[in-house]
Amino acid sequence: MPTLPGDQRLSAATLDFVWRQWSQLGIGHSTTERDPWAQDPEALLIFSLPIARTDPRLFDELLDWLRLNGRLISARRLSTLQPLADSERRLIQAAVAWGEAHATPPRTATSPRKAGGSPEPVFAGIRVSTPDPIFLAHGFSKPQSAPSGKSTSPDLSSPIGLAFSLRELLGLASSRAEIIRFLLTTDQRVSRAATIADAAGYTKRNVNETLSALVAAGLVERTAQGNSAAYSLDRERWLTFLDRDTCPLDRAWPSIYRALSAIARWQVDTGDQELSDYLRASGAYDVIHATRNDVETAGIRVRSTRRAADAAGDLDQITNELLALLSAVPKHVSGTAGSPTLR
Repeated sequence: MPTLPGDQRLSAATLDFVWRQWSQLGIGHSTTERDPWAQDPEALLIFSLPIARTDPRLFDELLDWLRLNGRLISARRLSTLQPLADSERRLIQAAVAWGEAHATPPRTATSPRKAGGSPEPVFAGIRVSTPDPIFLAHGFSKPQSAPSGKSTSPDLSSPIGLAFSLRELLGLASSRAEIIRFLLTTDQRVSRAATIADAAGYTKRNVNETLSALVAAGLVERTAQGNSAAYSLDRERWLTFLDRDTCPLDRAWPSIYRALSAIARWQVDTGDQELSDYLRASGAYDVIHATRNDVETAGIRVRSTRRAADAAGDLDQITNELLALLSAVPKHVSGTAGSPTLR
């Protein structure tokens, strides 16, 4: 699938959001905005690259950002956060490899698996006379371009840059930074290991081992919850240690991005088809059920749609609520303790 535009409203909203997030993280586009949440870098990159195929300037600036800051991105999380189609996986691998090859000094890049067949255009409708050799090796035809050199390092003190701050402190090779980011920003007072593992993008076994080590070090607290355990941390203590006044806000970014991407794909696949109202409603019904877990993890209630005829309106409402999460500011997470709730 060459692009993810969806309908014009969804396409415009997600493209604007992607520009806003990466501008705050250091791509060459000035912004005065400062969102109050912590971002998930790998989930954002997976979400952004297909959208950027509709905007070559954004795509090239993302490549330049990877050139400068790619060492802060976890290849492991890129491969485990969500199931990806072969084309999506190759696109991410090509972008990361481009950043590694153009870094100063160049970072070691993984050799691509030779892609068969004709290369897929990265940008629809753009003639490519001199294809980029790195993207071509991954099965894509993209105009060759030099790094823009406009990118800067992320502001580690900003709310949106919390993940990078914790990675510099706790390392990128383990799940420690992702676990602390989740526990620090979640609006739940205590969380199960399975919930933490889903957000961290690591296996439950790995997260359990890391949680045990953090508990032993006195950095995370374990609470018995029946036959299982739940985990939390002292936010005030961590905020003091990190020299922050407030906790960045939490968003279930992987779930939000997966749901929005699935809806956009469905809109692209059906947009040019002359479907009856029944078939279009039936397709919307299928999308709602396919994305239900992610939508509810994002905090949006999905009502039981008994009739397929109601599904189109329900899906439109879900889309509106997902888009609202890209801009709305929820209740702030304080650093003080309260009555525990389990997630």
